[in-house]
Amino acid sequence: MRNRYIIDNKITNKFVEIYTKTTYRIIGNNKHSAIKPCHWLEQKLMTGRENRNCYKSIFGIQSHKCLQNTPSFPFCNHQCVFCWRDIEKGDLGSDFIVEPDEPRDLVNEMIRHHQDIIQNHLPLRRYLDNYEIMNEILYYMLKNGDSYNINQLSNIIHVSRNKIERALILLKNQKFINPINDNYKIFKLEEDIKRCINSKEEIQSLIHRELTSPDDIMQTHSEAMDPNHAAISLDGEPLLYPKISELVKEFKTRKMTTFIVTNSTLPENIESLDSLPSQLYLTLPASNEEVYKKTCRPMIKNGWKKIKDSLDLIESLSCRTLVRLTAVKSLNVKLDKNLIKNYVKIIEKANPNFFEIKGFTLQAKALLIKERLKSDKPVNYYFPEYDYLEQIALKFEELGNFPLIYTNKDSRDFLFAVNWDKNKDPKLRQP
Repeated sequence: MRNRYIIDNKITNKFVEIYTKTTYRIIGNNKHSAIKPCHWLEQKLMTGRENRNCYKSIFGIQSHKCLQNTPSFPFCNHQCVFCWRDIEKGDLGSDFIVEPDEPRDLVNEMIRHHQDIIQNHLPLRRYLDNYEIMNEILYYMLKNGDSYNINQLSNIIHVSRNKIERALILLKNQKFINPINDNYKIFKLEEDIKRCINSKEEIQSLIHRELTSPDDIMQTHSEAMDPNHAAISLDGEPLLYPKISELVKEFKTRKMTTFIVTNSTLPENIESLDSLPSQLYLTLPASNEEVYKKTCRPMIKNGWKKIKDSLDLIESLSCRTLVRLTAVKSLNVKLDKNLIKNYVKIIEKANPNFFEIKGFTLQAKALLIKERLKSDKPVNYYFPEYDYLEQIALKFEELGNFPLIYTNKDSRDFLFAVNWDKNKDPKLRQP
């Protein structure tokens, strides 16, 4: 049944339609590759400021210059319960069963589509308008007091609800305004702003100092047209793509750094990499085989053994390495000393440069986690909040003696130095 989407070794348009309704761009003649701008790319375009980068900023990656992509988006040998893609409808199986497109053609198309998205779907005008709308909202609240909902502000400022909402979210995150009800629909100006600011010029100065400016926005939007990092991590298992080495090499010839995120089930493909990425992420999804099978629902035999074999290769690799635990509360992570000790043993044996705990993202089809686990628990039972993960991270630091060198609250990300000097800057250098 899975192969109903493939005819003559090509992925059909029927399959592609599943994804083109989202912000995916399907790349290449044989339609096995894709790019997709991430949340943080747009956040960076919105302000241009460093604090709008994602967790990868610890490695020097700028979100607006990051090309998130995959050369094998339909193909994966796992059906992880936390996966955000539509594996119930769209997955084509655990083997790469179409004719592979040429890496040079793919990279050309990826960059072309990235630039088109920046110019036409995330246009500069949108973010300059957002800047002006934020100024208008704050000034109106300053002069007229009281509290306002989205509809009121839309009528007052004479712009759409969507534009008002976009501006309000940024102002709220910066704590310039505060919600006064539980559903975040009514806002009032922060009291300190009321007391300290009196004019439109002072509002503008505050936004320039703390949030963004037109110059920042214009510079960032211009820089985004020339990506310098490829995150080969979007969907599917990238090491299934037969020409993955050539793809990495093609990015390198364009002076782009590269990350590959693998589910660690293809040790033979790791061994055969001729051109290694700047950093290889290897997934450690569980501390034992039983939890692995429940979490990843593998479509291959001996998947757990293959993961351990991949981890055994780490010290032989000449690129930087990171072992990632994608955390699912009450499934593969718990506040349990013995469980954490089991993880620590695996990590110590693998000896990567870094170890990372990252909470899974409860969005898109990951919302089906309850159904995928055949559970009667509510969805939030499995969602690991930042405070919960912080407790687990501190226990890892204690039991494993891995220094915790970076945290990112928005991404719920915790980075440890393992085979890495904790005082050494982990930022990548451009090739």
